[in-house]
Amino acid sequence: MIQQTETEGVTADSLMGRLQEEAKRTGDPRPVATLARVVEACDEILSGAAARRARAAKEDPQIFDPDFVKLNPRIIGLYVRLRARLDKGATEWTGPHPSTIRSWKELVQYIQLRAAEAHRPGRPKRPAPSTRKTDQIIDGIENMHDRAQLREMIAKGRQAKRELDIMSEAIRKYPEIDIDALRDGRSFATKVQGPQAQSAIGPDDVKLIRKLVARLQDNDQIDEFDLIYRSGRLKRDGGLDLVLPEEMRLLERLAGLEKVSG
Repeated sequence: MIQQTETEGVTADSLMGRLQEEAKRTGDPRPVATLARVVEACDEILSGAAARRARAAKEDPQIFDPDFVKLNPRIIGLYVRLRARLDKGATEWTGPHPSTIRSWKELVQYIQLRAAEAHRPGRPKRPAPSTRKTDQIIDGIENMHDRAQLREMIAKGRQAKRELDIMSEAIRKYPEIDIDALRDGRSFATKVQGPQAQSAIGPDDVKLIRKLVARLQDNDQIDEFDLIYRSGRLKRDGGLDLVLPEEMRLLERLAGLEKVSG
């Protein structure tokens, strides 16, 4: 097995290129399609597009929040299931299953490289598939003036979106504010009322609690401790509950992750 380290000049793109070539040589279209879906899943999860898809479908976007989730086979499996649900019928998103990814060691290494490269300071974010498709469409416009004007309008729209995302993330540091209600154009709402609004928990504490919740709910991370997260409970696999659902909901509420009804 090739050791995938940056000092050896191996990147996620170079590894995936080799995997795709090897898959094509087999003559079997299934591994080729699997690799393509994993690449798209990584693109969308890391860019935040997966979280936006979930939000648009009225599902929990926090599952795919690139600031708080770890890119791994489990989260890719959840993304595959989301895409299958969104297709509402016949779908090409029949896999891969997390166990399939884990059994393909070099594919796991690709995912690890994507995660490491995404968090490397100063490294530009990889454009989402939708962005690349838009650019291809613009390139196909023959009239140079129309092409330039459209590019300018889209650039302004992307800049506005970036500014909105920055403001949204700043507001999310204060869990008492229902940012989703604000973005949807509903009246200003708070998630924390009464005495809880006077909590001494600050933005840095909220970040720590969010990381804790994400770690407690990540079955890949807690598996080595013989723990499993299921139906809101953290428990020994086949044993007694360690963290009860009401206790997990309290942690989620403190982190501003609790779902708001209505």
